[in-house]
Formats: sequence, structure tokens, C-alpha cells
Amino acid sequence: MNGPPIPQRIPPLSWRKPAFLWTPLALGLAISWPLALFYGNPGSQRLAVTALFAVFGLSLMTLGARWALGKAPKMRSIVVSHIVSVALVVALLSPFALGQLLGGENAGQHVTFSMALSVLPLLLLVGLPIALISGVLFAWVALTRPKTANSDDLIITFQGDVQPFR
Repeated sequence: MNGPPIPQRIPPLSWRKPAFLWTPLALGLAISWPLALFYGNPGSQRLAVTALFAVFGLSLMTLGARWALGKAPKMRSIVVSHIVSVALVVALLSPFALGQLLGGENAGQHVTFSMALSVLPLLLLVGLPIALISGVLFAWVALTRPKTANSDDLIITFQGDVQPFR
């Protein structure tokens, strides 16, 4: 009983071609824009860039694993929500490394774990919007929706399938 294949209404996203050009460009833009946000504060710049490196490293590994399993994302919002959820995990784990990132060797000895834990709400309040903007920037620059032959007449194709209430 092999019938006609079920039409795929939302095709999965693909990497913008050529990927070796667009992916590093997207990562560079998504990771480096907080440098302008924290202009004049090298400690905050170092913290934001290091956290975004960790977020995008983990996000690309988990997204790659899902892609390899055949579960490619179909919308950019899925990629952005994935990046923000990994950023939440990184922000919750950041008090363990906060002392070393904020001040280097000398100041890191004076920052205790309870002091770093008290900064956690501020890290969430500042870090999650930065991850959201970085995720949107990455998803729009690096990923694209593949063009299908019948994407223009998608509404016309499914217009005859609509049945009134009976």
C-alpha cells in the first residue's frame, strides 16, 4: 500500500551557500556584537565573549547531533530557542567560573562562590537577551529556507483540500 508521498509543508532549514563563508561570518557577528555593548569595560567584554563562545560551541554540537539524527530544524525560531536554552544552562553554571573571568589572577582570588552566586540574577537578566539577539543574528545570517518549485503556489495547492464543517 504505497501511496503518493505526503507533501512536506515546511521544509527544513539549510546552511546558506557557501557555508564556509556564511557560517564563520554569522558566528563572528553573533559573538562579537557585545563588544560594542560593553565598550570601555574589558572585564564585561571578556565575560560576554567567553560565555557566547561556550553557548555557540555547545549549541552547534547539539544542533549538529540533532541534524545527524534527521531532525533538522524547520524554523529559525527553533534554532534561536535552542541557543537561548543552552545560554540559560551556561548562565546557571557561570558562578563556578565567574571569579577567574572577571578579574584575572589577582582579583579572582577575592571573589568567593557566594559572591559569584549573588550575581546570578544579573547574569540572567543581561545574558539571556544578549543570547536571544545573538541567536537571531546567527539564524538569519547562517541559515536559509530552501527554495522549492511549488513554494509560490502553496496556498493554491492546499486551497482545494479545505473541507467545510459538516
